[in-house]
Amino acid sequence: MQTKIKEFDKAKELIELMSSASNLEDYEEHWKEFLHKLDRGFNKLKDLYKNEKRVKRVIDSINTARNSDPLIAYLMQARNTDEHSMRQITEKVDGYTKITGGLGGGKIIGGVIEGGKYPDNFLFEGNLDIQFKIECLQIVSVVNQGSQYDPPKMCANKKISTQTPHMIAAVGLDFYLEKIAQIEKLTAL
Repeated sequence: MQTKIKEFDKAKELIELMSSASNLEDYEEHWKEFLHKLDRGFNKLKDLYKNEKRVKRVIDSINTARNSDPLIAYLMQARNTDEHSMRQITEKVDGYTKITGGLGGGKIIGGVIEGGKYPDNFLFEGNLDIQFKIECLQIVSVVNQGSQYDPPKMCANKKISTQTPHMIAAVGLDFYLEKIAQIEKLTAL
């Protein structure tokens, strides 16, 4: 039996929309919608297999992760915080341009450096190290029913080295899709 739950497909589309969003407001809306689709997808998955004894262990493992896995619990609590409070679930991190002279230095010939945007027509010679970071959103600690959930550093015993919402979303969605693949193997027997 192939498990087709449209909320997980929509969650994947939302990750793509986050990755290509042209402004932070749209990005944040896609992030919030992703959290809702992921939660709704799990609820439909649970309902679809409520009478399937063969997959009970997998569904139980997801339920356990929703309470104990740092990332999976965070995603659920961020969704609940967004749904039931006015607290923020992301924060804006300012962009910057940093120019450092290397050995022998360098010379800036021309161009425009404007905060939060990539340098325009930037010309230089010599040894310069140029670092540019656009403004972005990152996840923050969320509080739900008096408990605090910090940005996760692990998921399924694997290290997470980002706080960027669409990257966190991709890791979380992969967790659910791996569980669905396990269910499909069990129901194919």
